[in-house]
Amino acid sequence: MSNSADRITAARHLIRVEDGAYSSRLFGARRQAGVRTRTLGVLRWRRTLDSTLAPIVKRPWAKVDVEIRTALRLGLFEMVLLGVPRPVATDGAVHLIRSLGRSSAAGLVNAVLRRAYERWPDAEGAKNLGIRYSHPGWLVTKWTKEFGATVAESVLSANQSEAPLWVWFLDSEARERLAERGVALQEHPWCPDAWSAPDNARVLVREIENGSAYAQDPSSQLVANLAGSLVEPECRVVDLCAAPGGKAARLARSLRPSSMVVLDLYPKRVRLAQNLLARVGVGACIAAADAVRPPLRSGSMDLTLLDAPCSGTGTLRRHPEIRWRLSQEDLKRTANSQKRLLESGLDLLAVNGVLVYATCSIEPEENEGLLEGIPAQYEIVDLVDRIESTTPMVATDKGGVRLFPSEDGDGFTIHALRRRK
Repeated sequence: MSNSADRITAARHLIRVEDGAYSSRLFGARRQAGVRTRTLGVLRWRRTLDSTLAPIVKRPWAKVDVEIRTALRLGLFEMVLLGVPRPVATDGAVHLIRSLGRSSAAGLVNAVLRRAYERWPDAEGAKNLGIRYSHPGWLVTKWTKEFGATVAESVLSANQSEAPLWVWFLDSEARERLAERGVALQEHPWCPDAWSAPDNARVLVREIENGSAYAQDPSSQLVANLAGSLVEPECRVVDLCAAPGGKAARLARSLRPSSMVVLDLYPKRVRLAQNLLARVGVGACIAAADAVRPPLRSGSMDLTLLDAPCSGTGTLRRHPEIRWRLSQEDLKRTANSQKRLLESGLDLLAVNGVLVYATCSIEPEENEGLLEGIPAQYEIVDLVDRIESTTPMVATDKGGVRLFPSEDGDGFTIHALRRRK
């Protein structure tokens, strides 16, 4: 696609996101790099862009039409973060606003962008971390209070970068075939069997499309690896919130369980897990079911994996619009739902069975906060010594580990509980 086509497609995506859509569901099967870069980039840097643009526009920024806001954000983003020459980016934004049916605003877009570029250094070096790193102020304050200023700023910075593509191969022949073709694969520093191709990501995309590789963030892969290390092979396994199935597939491949149940609430997502597990070649009972009331007997499982629905604050680089929709009240509501899921998962454990509870959230109230007052028949499993020491983890006060977002992986928090004899 041309830059002009990328720009108009990205603009339409951004308008739909403001109307409630999720960016990850708007990208087609084709890997349109220019569209993804512009869409996700503007969403990541929205507050910083707005802090530069809003003072120049005389009307309240929230009342400026969405098409105009989008054209201005895209134009400024291209100038300062994509390195597009100023005249080219400005001209592109003017053409864009006309393509969006707002020709009368072309002069405004042109004038604002000419002034905005000169103001950008003030936003980029702002003392306010929320403006400098484009995050809501309440989230910056929360992370600083809970994790300290240094960790909070490292998380904010990591969230502003693009997430690299990491995969695991469904069979070793695929990796060997790429090596024979001269493709330079890079193994992940602390997640075994996770691979990237820094110089040729398109090769991995083709492997994903033909079914020989599966895209999964290393932190997510680590959850499955860790869960598999806590039980014996050929055990009874249930994944309660399984879709799209990456963790269940890795578990199935390593454990070869005697029985495996894979559940998710939504039938369309269940089919994703079904297709992946079929490719791995492991039989499983796969069904759409509510994990709060799973169709399973109490005490019937040796391993329960619960990757619970959460706020997703560990994945803000992949899903940047989340930061603009989330509130502290949302965290409380999510934690209440997670507690019910946790109680359900614990009830399924046989004696000596283990529940692995994970979220792609770094928020304590969605993780270790839920383990306060657990019933006496369950004991906390200390995970720190079970993970490779080079893994950039921080121990929680409930025996779990927290991985903050970094260039090597998304943010995740993992805990485990074992049912006593």
